[in-house]
Amino acid sequence: MSIRRRGFIFKAAGFAAAAVAGQRLRAQAVAPSNTVTMGFIGAGSRATQLMPVFMNIAGTRALAVCDVNRERRQNAKKIVDEFNGNSDCSEYRDFREMLARPDIDALYIATGDRWHAQLAIQAMRAGKDVYCEKPISLSIREGEAVMNAAKRYQRIYQGGVQRRTVGNFVTAMNIARSGRLGRLHTLHAGMIVMGFSSANKFFDSEPTPAHDEFDWDMWLGPAPWRPYNSQYIKGWHSQYDFHGDLTEWGSHTIDLCQLVLKREQTAPTRYVPVDAGTFHAFYDDGIKLVLRQHGFKNSCAVRFEGDEGWVETDDSGDVQVSSPSLLENRAVRSESWMRPVAHPKEFLDCVRSRQLTSAPAESLHFSHVACHAATIAYHLNRPLEFDPRSLAFKNDSEANRLINRTCRAPWAL
Repeated sequence: MSIRRRGFIFKAAGFAAAAVAGQRLRAQAVAPSNTVTMGFIGAGSRATQLMPVFMNIAGTRALAVCDVNRERRQNAKKIVDEFNGNSDCSEYRDFREMLARPDIDALYIATGDRWHAQLAIQAMRAGKDVYCEKPISLSIREGEAVMNAAKRYQRIYQGGVQRRTVGNFVTAMNIARSGRLGRLHTLHAGMIVMGFSSANKFFDSEPTPAHDEFDWDMWLGPAPWRPYNSQYIKGWHSQYDFHGDLTEWGSHTIDLCQLVLKREQTAPTRYVPVDAGTFHAFYDDGIKLVLRQHGFKNSCAVRFEGDEGWVETDDSGDVQVSSPSLLENRAVRSESWMRPVAHPKEFLDCVRSRQLTSAPAESLHFSHVACHAATIAYHLNRPLEFDPRSLAFKNDSEANRLINRTCRAPWAL
């Protein structure tokens, strides 16, 4: 049994057509005191997908963009200026200049993974609220630092795990939590690719671009230094220094499993590699979390199994169930996971109300703890025992050396 989502997908042409006239009407409808002013850090493909979403939400005004790549930041400025109907958008190479502006309320962070924790912490320290793409961290200690910064500086934080609010995933989670599946015993988290950034690959040095054209030192950020080569920029997802491996998909799918089990303040305690495409983790009470690369039809798949039935969904929008009765009287809300609206809108609403978002740093920290612990066990290729209270592995000094990553000066957390 399945329900096909018929939801909407924003069209680029639609954004352009509504740009000038639409924003002026919205500006008149929202009092200046309720307008959330935004800056965008990182202007790659994900940013260009989400920037129009943020700008099209009533009561939002984009003021600035930042990227180490001149071509990208100029393109981002063009997008904002065309939407605003002027040329006022400021562009920055160094994000610290943007953070110094008192007129910016909130930031959207869409850089490479190595920068997520560092930028979020510095932004919150500067008094900015943060919507940050996943993963929120590259190590257990980084995630802990992000969580502590959100608490210390009392900032609104929303992680870009939009499937928490996409309709078919919400439906599947609600069914799993309703009790109609019986006692949950096995949860599956689709991974698509596993182990693709378990090591570093080094390339010969190339001439470094001019500083303003491409700031290589700033691109590296907290990651260890290496000479410039354009292949790093194109393929950073395959590099251990720049990427979180199982957090690539686990920050979505393991996260949803954690939510279903209502275990946002803890993580599995035993991690067991099975083969190159399969991994098992176990909670204290024996519930099994299966990370698997194969057997799903689409990306970001999750499957929740109980004694009396199961439910499965993925990015196709389908909701598969063991019995048609599980979907009776259930309407699946429509939403595009690629250009989500509910998740960014909720963030902006929370910036105004100062209420907790649906994906706050503390909840995401423990989902990422599970991702990082699984990555470490997967890379070491041996079972590991983990204590979520101390955030450390039991009796394994080699594994414990990997719960943190050294940040290159001056970016120490």
